[in-house]
Amino acid sequence: METDLRKIELVIHPVRFQILRALGTDTLTTQEISDRLPDTPKSSIYRHLKLLLEHNLIVLTDTRLVNGIQEKTYRLDQPARLSPDDMKGLSADDHIRFFTTYALTLVQDYADYVTQHAPIDMLADRVGYTEVAFYATLAELDTFQMEINTAVIKLLGNEPGNGRTRRKLAIVSQPLPEGSEK
Repeated sequence: METDLRKIELVIHPVRFQILRALGTDTLTTQEISDRLPDTPKSSIYRHLKLLLEHNLIVLTDTRLVNGIQEKTYRLDQPARLSPDDMKGLSADDHIRFFTTYALTLVQDYADYVTQHAPIDMLADRVGYTEVAFYATLAELDTFQMEINTAVIKLLGNEPGNGRTRRKLAIVSQPLPEGSEK
């Protein structure tokens, strides 16, 4: 249990979560990570990179001398996802705390978009947020999730360029309480 909670704490911490997201499928130097997280002090990035490296969530892929300073390059060692086993045994308060941290990153990313892309053209940018309620068996939901995963996996192999914009898709699925049909 302690190791599971530790991995969760490593991944869901706001700064480390941002670093892991910045790395994504990229291999980045500390400076490139810092450039992607302009509101995070570089000293904090160094500290969190060290912690992620110590716990094998990222790996050091290259070190080279640049202007007399060692420049390190990092990449994810594994997808920064938490498994159901990582989440086992968490209290309701833990789940709420971790989900709140995650949801706040969504809010921050959206705030960054609307403040940096004024005036906003949601249609042209293909931006939106919505929710729908539907009825589905577990088998139907599993099929739906597999179809989404298949579609997303096709996009994950895309390289930048050719008019491609880096995008985010966030999905939250949960059962609704009985009697919430209206």
